[in-house]
Order: sequence, then C-alpha cells, then structure tokens
Amino acid sequence: MEEKEERISRIRDMKSELILDAALKVFSRKGVTETTLEDIGQEAGFSKASLYNYYPNKETIYFNLALREWENFMQQLSTSPEYSVSPEQDFRENMRRYLNLKLNFYAKQFHFLVSVNFTEFFRFNNGKEGSKSQIAEFVEFKDNLYKQTLFRVLVWAKEKNEIILPFEELSFCRIIGGMIMGVMHEWIRNEKVGDFEEMTDKLVDFIVDGIGVKKS
Repeated sequence: MEEKEERISRIRDMKSELILDAALKVFSRKGVTETTLEDIGQEAGFSKASLYNYYPNKETIYFNLALREWENFMQQLSTSPEYSVSPEQDFRENMRRYLNLKLNFYAKQFHFLVSVNFTEFFRFNNGKEGSKSQIAEFVEFKDNLYKQTLFRVLVWAKEKNEIILPFEELSFCRIIGGMIMGVMHEWIRNEKVGDFEEMTDKLVDFIVDGIGVKKS
C-alpha cells in the first residue's frame, strides 16, 4: 500500500511541475493578469476542472512558481561549482558569485518578468481570498532565503574582519535586493537584457569599494 501511495504522490508531483512549467510559458507570453486557468490548462494539456485538483486558482499557481524558482536559485548557491558561496572564499568573491547568479537568474526569466506588472498584479490579488496571506508568506520566504544565503556571506565576512556593517545583516540583504531590482527595471525599460557579467563587476565594486566621490 505504501509503495502505491508513493507512486501516486510522485505522479501528482510530476503533474504539478508540468502545470508550473506551462504557467511560466503562458505568463511570459500573455502576462499574469491576462492569463486564465484555461490558458494554463491548454498549455499543460489539462482541462480547467483538472487543474483544480492541483491548484485552487491562478494566484496559487503563480505563488508556487515563484517559490520553485527561488528554491532553484538557492540550491545553485549551495551546490553549483560556479556559483556556490562558502566561508573559505573572501567577501568580494562570494558577492560576485551571489550577484552573478542572481542577475543570470533574472536574465533567463526576463520574458516572464517583463510580463509581470507587480502593482497591477497585487491590486488584482487584493480581492482574492488568501492572497494577502500568500504575499506575506512570500515576503517571509524571501527573508528566510536571504538568511540562508547572502546573510551567511555577511556573517562569514564579519567573522574574518573583512567588513564593518553600519546596520543589521538583513537590512543589508534588502538593500542589495533593491540594487538588483534597479538593474531589472533598467532592463525592462530598455526591453532587453544587459551584460549581466559586466553589471556584476560594477555592483561588486560599488558594494566593496563604495561610490567614488570626486574631491573639490
């Protein structure tokens, strides 16, 4: 019986992932607010009624898609030879790896991100049952993600006396997040992805060396 239940669970997980993959494609083409469950079902090969067996509404699909992509990002920071951060590396190298992966992550998801009007999406969600709690849950998830990745980079650097932070680690993490979103807004405004390798170097130099102020 347990073997049968495990098989059913695996099949369900596979179908759930198939729906998320389909949703990512449709969101990228049509935008989140314009996408319907019928659109996602058609892309995934499911009827609208069948989708309800996996996700109660479009907002939950979007929410789970966002969680999945961020979890994939976190896994790469832990296991990828190219992007993983560690206490053996200095602060600059850890920041370079973190920012390079983050910008690369956004570059790969560019068409999806361009399709998302976040103000419109959250306004659309305000009347949806459970959406506010999902937004709060996602914010908490992001903070926990920071604590497991960038937060640790800061702690390692402080322990080795490489840096002095004028504020708490989590606040610094959010500032870095804001800088990255600024790059994303520039890409979206220009309707194309910039050179994320070059931008990584510029951000690392800014974070490590500070803004260059000309002396009068």
